[in-house]
Amino acid sequence: MGEQIDEITIVGGGTAGWLTAAFLVRYMNLRSEEKPTKVTLIESPNVPTIGVGEATVPTMVSLLASLGISEKDFFKRCNTTFKLGVRFSNWNHDANGNPTSFYHPFETTDSQLAGQNPAYHFHKYGGPPGRENIDQCFSVCVAAIEKKLGPKGLEHGDYEKHLNYAYHLDAGKFAGFLKEVSIERGVNHVLDDVDDVEQDERGFISALQLQRQGRRPVELVIDCTGFRGVIINQVLKVPFHDYSKYLLNNRALAVQIPHRDLENIEPCTTSTALGAGWVWRVPLYNRIGTGYVFSNHFRTDEEATVEFLSHLGADGKDAEPRTIPIRVGRLERAWEKNCIAIGLSAGFIEPLESTAIYMIDNFVKLLLVNFPDKSFAPGLAKRFNDDTERMMEDIRDFIILHYCANNRQDSEYWRVAREEMVIPDSLKSRLDDFKHTLPVTTDFDRSFLFENSSYILVLGSKGYFDDVKYPAERFIAKQDWDHRMAETDAHENRILSKLPNHYELLRSFRGETPEPVASTGVSFGGFQGYQPTVSTAGAQATVQFGSAAMKPAIKFAKKDADKEDFSGSNIL
Repeated sequence: MGEQIDEITIVGGGTAGWLTAAFLVRYMNLRSEEKPTKVTLIESPNVPTIGVGEATVPTMVSLLASLGISEKDFFKRCNTTFKLGVRFSNWNHDANGNPTSFYHPFETTDSQLAGQNPAYHFHKYGGPPGRENIDQCFSVCVAAIEKKLGPKGLEHGDYEKHLNYAYHLDAGKFAGFLKEVSIERGVNHVLDDVDDVEQDERGFISALQLQRQGRRPVELVIDCTGFRGVIINQVLKVPFHDYSKYLLNNRALAVQIPHRDLENIEPCTTSTALGAGWVWRVPLYNRIGTGYVFSNHFRTDEEATVEFLSHLGADGKDAEPRTIPIRVGRLERAWEKNCIAIGLSAGFIEPLESTAIYMIDNFVKLLLVNFPDKSFAPGLAKRFNDDTERMMEDIRDFIILHYCANNRQDSEYWRVAREEMVIPDSLKSRLDDFKHTLPVTTDFDRSFLFENSSYILVLGSKGYFDDVKYPAERFIAKQDWDHRMAETDAHENRILSKLPNHYELLRSFRGETPEPVASTGVSFGGFQGYQPTVSTAGAQATVQFGSAAMKPAIKFAKKDADKEDFSGSNIL
C-alpha cells in the first residue's frame, strides 16, 4: 500500500465542482473513523462558470437523498419543478407529412406477458382506443403529463412518490445551493486564480501557482474548469474524441421567457424539432428556459435566430438570444496521472435527454469506488476510464438514435442526420437486433441509463418496427394483451386519482403562497449564463472553512449523522 491521500483539490466551481465537493465530503468523511480527508475547492472570482443541467433524470432524486438534503428546501432554493419525462414534437412525420409527437417517460410497465415482451403484443395488435401510441400503453406518466399532474401526493414528504420523477432546476442557484451545503460540511473554499501548474518528473501535477496565495502543493486534482480543461487539456494534453461525425449540432441559442399560464405548468421537458436542430423548453417555477440547439452547417447564427424567434412567437418578442458554441465529444482518458476531469472538462453530449448532471454524479461515484493512494495504481485509472468511456458512449448512442431514425423529408438537415452521419458499430448492432427481436432488460445486460424499454418506446414511436414481422409474435395471444390493457387502465386510474395538479403540488411542497419572483439572465438547457455570486471589485485571496459562524441557510434531511444507517447504502 502506498501513502494515503490526505487532500483532494478541486479546481473550478459551478455544478460540476460543487456537486463533486458535496459528494466527496459527505461519503469520505461522514463515517470515517480515521483522519478526515480534506476537500478543497479553488474557484476563480473572475472566470464565468457554466452551470449544467436545468433538466435532469430520475437518478437525481436518489443523489440528493444520498446527500441528506431536504427536498423541500431544494425546491424553494432552486425554483425546482417536477419532471415525468420528455415530450418529443415534430421529430417524425406521419404519412401525410404532419408532425407527430411522443413521450419518453420515466416510469414504464414492461414486465413480461406470457413469457414475452408485451411490446410484441402492441406491435401485432395495436393499442386500445385512447392508447393508440406505444408510450400510452406502457407508462402512466404520459397521462399524468397530459393532465398536468404531479408525481406525489400533497401529504408526501421528502422523496416520497407515486411515480418516478426528476427535476427542472435553476442551474446557477443549484450550484450556489451545493456550495453552501459543501462549506457547511467542511469543504475549504479558496477564492483565487490558477496562474501556473507544476509537474514532477513523472508528469504528475505537483503544485498549483495561485495568483494571490502563491504555490499550493496538491496530491489529487479534479479538473472542473469546463470546456477549457485548464489542467486535463492544456497541461496534460489528453486527446479529445470529437463526436461531430455522429452528431451535427455545434451551436445553441438561449433565452429565458416568462410563464403565460403558471397554473398549468407541465411536468415535462419539451423538445421540438425545427429545420436544423431542436428547441428545448424547461419550465421552472419562476420562468421558462428555452433555446435552439442547431448545426451551423445548415443555419447561420442569424438564420437560426430568426427561425427560433418565429417558433417562440409572442414569447420571443424583444428577446435577444445568446449564441453559445458547443463542443460535443469526450476525452480519451478522463483520469490521467493524478488528475481527473469531471463535468464539461471530461466531455459533453448535447442535452437532448438531460444527462449532464447524471454524468457528473457517476464520475464522482466511480472515483470513490476506485479511490487511489499516492502510488496511483494504473489499474484504478484504467477501470475508471473504461467505465466512464462506456457510459458516455451509451448516452451518445441513445442520442444518435433520435436522429438516425427520423423520417422527415422536409429538411436537408434531417435527411443528412438520417442518411449521411456515421452510426457507431455499437448502435448499429443494436438497431439490427431490433429488426429481429424486442428484448427485455435482464441481469445480463450492462446499461447505465437507457435500457431496452427506452429504445423500444422511442423506436416504436418513430415507426421503426412498422414493417417488421417478429418470429416471437407467433407465441402470443390477443386475449393476454386485452387483459393487460384492462389491468393498465385500472392501475392508471388508481394512480391518477392520487395525484394533485402539478402547480398545486409545487405550491404545497414549497410551503409558500406568494407568486414566484421573475428572474434574469440567460440559460442554455444544460448551461447557465454567468451569474457572479461574489464581488470581484478589489478581490482578495480568501479561504473559507465550514464553520458554525457562517450560518448558511441550508436544511438537511437528517441532522444527526451518527444515527444515519449507511449499512444498506449503494452509491452505484
